[in-house]
Amino acid sequence: MLILDTRTLLLVTSLISIGSAIALVAVWRAQTRQNGAGFWAIGMSFVAIASLFISARGTLSDIITLVLANTLYVLGFILIARGVRIFCGHKPLIRLDIFLPLASMVGFYYYNYIEQDLNARVVIISFAFVIVSTNVIYALLRDKTAPWRNAGFATGLVFVVFGLAHAIRGGNALFYANQQPFMDPSLASTLVFLSSIFVIGGTSITLILLTYAALESELRNISLAVNQSASSVVITNTAGNIEYVNPAFSEKTGYQENEVIGKNPRILRSKETEQEQYEELWQQLSEGKTWRGEFHNRKKNGDLFWEIASIAPVKQRNGTISHYVAVKEDITELKDAKARITYLANHDALTGLPTRRLATDRLTKALAIAKRDKSKTAMMFVDLDGFKAVNDSLGHEAGDTVLQETAKRLCDTVREVDTVARVGGDEFWIILTNFKTKRCVEKVANKVLFALNEPYFIDDVEIEISASVGITLYPDHATTPENLVKLADKAMYDVKNKGKNGYSFSTAD
Repeated sequence: MLILDTRTLLLVTSLISIGSAIALVAVWRAQTRQNGAGFWAIGMSFVAIASLFISARGTLSDIITLVLANTLYVLGFILIARGVRIFCGHKPLIRLDIFLPLASMVGFYYYNYIEQDLNARVVIISFAFVIVSTNVIYALLRDKTAPWRNAGFATGLVFVVFGLAHAIRGGNALFYANQQPFMDPSLASTLVFLSSIFVIGGTSITLILLTYAALESELRNISLAVNQSASSVVITNTAGNIEYVNPAFSEKTGYQENEVIGKNPRILRSKETEQEQYEELWQQLSEGKTWRGEFHNRKKNGDLFWEIASIAPVKQRNGTISHYVAVKEDITELKDAKARITYLANHDALTGLPTRRLATDRLTKALAIAKRDKSKTAMMFVDLDGFKAVNDSLGHEAGDTVLQETAKRLCDTVREVDTVARVGGDEFWIILTNFKTKRCVEKVANKVLFALNEPYFIDDVEIEISASVGITLYPDHATTPENLVKLADKAMYDVKNKGKNGYSFSTAD
């Protein structure tokens, strides 16, 4: 076998170590959280410095080229081992990390300055490397379920070779005397340095593969989680064009992935969401903030649906925004349920008409508009005549049918902008707005009386009822909802006292 110059081998070792250190620094800088790569980079840098120091033997003092250089070798691989333990999630062996380099340095100093013994120095460094290799192999192979286990085998194999080579070298130095100067070219030194080059290069490559395997596993898990998420996930570039949607998006919107990639999410937009909301959204995203809110969007088939969304910028390590990610939940059923609850709270269950609460709210708003526009508003209080007799003679089911038919007839007598409400058992309100004269109100009152005087037919039974109607006008009779209702109620009782089946305006000044 060709015997190579020792200094040349040391320089090659240094160059490979420097290249490996640079590669590991790049790996470390690419990480978003601590995973040990920083220790790998520092450790490999120490190995490179140590190789440079040893290659300068004869030029620099022994304290640098022998004691310091060999200590840096041990410290470098200790740091690499520490990085591996951090990567594997194991606690650092602080005592070992401190004791082994210090003990090695003392041994190197003793067997060079106090007692010259090359074999002893070889035994010390070989023993240290065997301990480091054992530690690394154990850390990598301990977790049998680790996602990077295959890459861990490759790294472990490199350290098996490294540890075995130094075990043989240390054993040979321990049992066979060999005082040949270290820098003299020999077959043994050539093999040692070639194996070191293999180990250093192999360590860097396998550590990078180890990191890649862990990242690939993490990305695979994230990808599976996003793909299988019940929430819609949409990722766009900074121009707002879609680059990714998950299956939940397609399921909820009807758009397949190939139909939306490269397009803007506005394809979902309906006219139900205000433009101001989209402007606020982009304003917050451009400032690097997360936007949360609701959209009333449209599916591919035209159906409207509600979504609650959280949209956040994706920032790179330098703070630059590269993408936007939206996570959305379909809340259509929740919105429908809420609307139904609100409807039931404000509408009569039997007739579907507004209740007293909603009617009062509408009356208040109508008066505010009338005050602004200097227009009039009318309040009609309608009470059915003879309804109690229907309930008593024909039963409550018949009475309910009469109330339902009454509600329909009352609604037919007014405009869509007016309000008909059921406020009691057989009591109704009619709120008229935006009319010109009192005569317009009288016409409506006559239509109401005529409609309710028409016979009701229930199970072939003809029923006749009538109504007493009290009327107040804003601002003629009162200017508040309470007083308008109070005076209309009084006017209605005036009609009943005069024989029923008629209407009367309030006599209040």
